[in-house]
Amino acid sequence: MTSTTAIITAEGLSKRYLITRTRSRNQWITAGVVRGAASIARRALMPWKKRVEVQRDELWSLEDVSFEVERGAVVGLIGHNGAGKTTLLRVLSGITEPTRGRAVVRGRMNSLLEVGIGFHPELTGRENVFMKAAIHGMRKELVNRHLDEIVGFAEVEQFLDTPLKRYSAGMRSRLGLAIGMVLEHDIMVVDEALAVGDARFRALASERIRRSALAGTTTLFVSHDLNQIRDLCARSILLDRGRLVADGPTPEVLERYLHVTVDSGGAAVREFRPGETRHLKRLRLLGERETQTARFSPGGPFIAEIAIADVRGLADLEARIVISSGQGQALFRFRSAMTGLDLGAREVSELTVRAALEALPLTPGQYTLGLELGRGRGLLERVEHALRFEVLPGDPYGSGEAFLAADGAVWVKGRWEIPS
Repeated sequence: MTSTTAIITAEGLSKRYLITRTRSRNQWITAGVVRGAASIARRALMPWKKRVEVQRDELWSLEDVSFEVERGAVVGLIGHNGAGKTTLLRVLSGITEPTRGRAVVRGRMNSLLEVGIGFHPELTGRENVFMKAAIHGMRKELVNRHLDEIVGFAEVEQFLDTPLKRYSAGMRSRLGLAIGMVLEHDIMVVDEALAVGDARFRALASERIRRSALAGTTTLFVSHDLNQIRDLCARSILLDRGRLVADGPTPEVLERYLHVTVDSGGAAVREFRPGETRHLKRLRLLGERETQTARFSPGGPFIAEIAIADVRGLADLEARIVISSGQGQALFRFRSAMTGLDLGAREVSELTVRAALEALPLTPGQYTLGLELGRGRGLLERVEHALRFEVLPGDPYGSGEAFLAADGAVWVKGRWEIPS
């Protein structure tokens, strides 16, 4: 039974896509393309060629998802890449029609899915604010009342009357986010939008979400930063391969998330599924004498071997590993560019690269390893918490004194001494 106080109701939401695979080449294309004009033209212009055998498969991006959200709640939506998060937000926003089920939204919704979309590069920042607000159905009087707040929040005051084509990508994204967060609405849908600024801007945006919640605004929030989810959302919903697998207090759901998304059985290799990633193909963990393992000694060697595909000609290519605690808090990121290794613009389609730590700087406990692939400082592809690994009890100082829980997660190479 639907609650009378719910502002969002999802009942059995399911979304199916038809995926077509040709047997002559291992490529995936949508069924619409196969049935479209390109297919017709190909058959008309090249009738003498043997027709390619086509196999159609179903992909359920969402499958029987049901939940309710109360007015004024800030709800986190989490899950690995391809779990169905963005599809769910698009269905709730009215961008995509569900195959089955229904979504009921009781109020004005503002969807911050692609915050830089909808701007015109030849118009100034001021003109784009009014244009985008009009697209969202906002009156000019309302925009005038909030213009200073929007511009101040986006931190673009001195560039307000400059054409948008002169803005950096970050400035455009901040302006789009500011318009969406400041103008009046009942429901706000945020998909990775807080990643567009620096730490100060993210703190301002987070505080804005909190104030909006106190004023009655409902927020559905997606972020790969689990600390943001933990900080902003009392409740979270976990999706896995299109299904809702957990819904409840955020700490409990995050713990479930780490067990759903991470191989927890001591696996030292992960092969990424077709459609899960485009470039990242395999992750393998190596320890002493380069043996494959998911268990390491504090201060011992640690190697993450990454197989990458379809990278021919990609300039400024950079690989990264992200080591996080068992609770999902990122401890450090190690980037290939830090050591001067240039992966970019190589004339090879596939590449294997290793991140090798001579001395793993972690105390005993459970940790996860995530992967990122970027071009320059931008993000090309990411797999969070791709593998779980364990650091075993050990004695890197050689004193016989074991680590205590209160000693933290990181150990440093050093010594104590009494100067003479």
